[in-house]
Amino acid sequence: MRSIRLFDLLMGFSRALDMVTPLLAGHHLRVAFLSQVIAERMRISRTTRKYMLMASMLHDIGAVPLKSDTRDLIFERNKALHCRAGWAFCKTAGLPRPVCDMVLHHHTEWCSYEASDQHALPANCIHMADRVDVALRGKQASDLQSICLTLQAKDREYAQACLEALATLAHDSEISAFLNSHERMEEYLTTAFGSVILGPVQLVELCGLFSQTIDSKSPFTATHSLGVAYTARMLLRLTRMADADDLTTMFVAGLLHDIGKLAVPLEILEKPAALTPEEVQEIQKHAEISMNLLGSIPGFTCVQEWGGRHHERIDGTGYPHKIEGSSLTLPVRIIAVADVFTALTEDRPYRSGMPLAEAMRIIASMAELGYLDKGVVALLADNVLRVNKERIRAQRKAAANFVVMRRLCDEAARAARQP
Repeated sequence: MRSIRLFDLLMGFSRALDMVTPLLAGHHLRVAFLSQVIAERMRISRTTRKYMLMASMLHDIGAVPLKSDTRDLIFERNKALHCRAGWAFCKTAGLPRPVCDMVLHHHTEWCSYEASDQHALPANCIHMADRVDVALRGKQASDLQSICLTLQAKDREYAQACLEALATLAHDSEISAFLNSHERMEEYLTTAFGSVILGPVQLVELCGLFSQTIDSKSPFTATHSLGVAYTARMLLRLTRMADADDLTTMFVAGLLHDIGKLAVPLEILEKPAALTPEEVQEIQKHAEISMNLLGSIPGFTCVQEWGGRHHERIDGTGYPHKIEGSSLTLPVRIIAVADVFTALTEDRPYRSGMPLAEAMRIIASMAELGYLDKGVVALLADNVLRVNKERIRAQRKAAANFVVMRRLCDEAARAARQP
C-alpha cells in the first residue's frame, strides 16, 4: 500500500458519512472548506488548522449510532448528544485531543467557553462554518452574503474574531464559486494539506475510528469489522507469504470491508424476519458501494480489492461482480473466509455465536460447494483455536470500546447538566 494522504482518507470517510442521509450530502466537505477559509483569515496556525480539518470532516460522526434520527436530521434538535457521541468515538480511537475537543464543541456557543480553553477559537470556527452551511441548505451559494450578515448579530454565539473573518467572506464572490463546486473545494483543501502523509499507526487509528462508526449503525454487527480485521490478518500471517505492509493492508481492508453498509436502510439491516428478494438485493448493494468508496481513496487499490470483494465466491456466484476463483487473489479469498468465520462465531443480540465445530462444518461445506477457497479453509481448520482466540480478543476489545464510549457520553451529559 502506497503512502496515504490525510485529506484523501478524510475525503473518503466524508463521502461515506454523506450516504447516511441525503440531507448530509457534501456537508462535511463544505464545513471543512468554510472553516479553513475562516481560520486562514484569522491567521490560525497550520498545525491547528490540520486538527480543524480532521474535526470538520468528521464532526457529525456521532450521528450514525442515533439510528433513525439521521433520516431527517432529528439529531440536530439535541445537538449535544451527537457531539458527545462523536467526541467519544474520536477519544476511544486515540485521535489527538484537539480533534476530540473540536468535535465535542462544534455546536458550543462562544459565551459558554472558559477563558483558558485553548481549543475554543478553532472549535467556534467549525461551529460557524456548520451553521453557515445549514443556513445555505436549499438556497444558492450567492445567498452567502445575506446569511453572513444575519450571523453578525449573534455576538454571544460566535467569537468576535470569527465574525470579523466571516464579514470578509460576505463580499468575496470567489467563495460562492467554490461552494458551488465540490471539485474546487477539494482542490483547495488538497493544496493546503496534500503534503500531510499518514504513518501506519495514524492510518490504522483513523480506519479504526471509522470501523467503529460502521459497526455502530446496528447492534447486530457491533464488533464485526474488528473481528474480521484480526481474523484476516492472522490468516494472512499464517501463510508466511506476507510482509508487514501486506499485513497492515489486510487489517485496514478488514476494518473497512463493510463501509458500504452505511448506505443500507436500518430497517433492512435489523429486520427480524426473512428478507424479501428486493431487500436482499438492497443489502447486497453494500459491496458495490464499498468498492466505490474505497476506490475513491488514492493508494487504496489493494484495500478496495481485498475488502470490497469479500462477498465474491470461488464458483463465480458471489457479488457484486460474480468474479470466478481464477481471478480472485489470495487476500480476497482470505477475507471472504474471515468474514464468514466471524459472522458465524460472533455473539449477536438475537443469538450466541456458533460452537467452533458447527461453524467449521458449515465453512467446510461452503468450500466443498465451491463458495470458499479450500486451501484457506484448511489453513483455518489447522489453526482454528489460535485464530478464534485472536478473534475473541479483538471483538471483546471492540465491545469494551463501545462500553467506554457510552460511559464517556454519560459523563459528558452529567457534566453538561451541572450548574
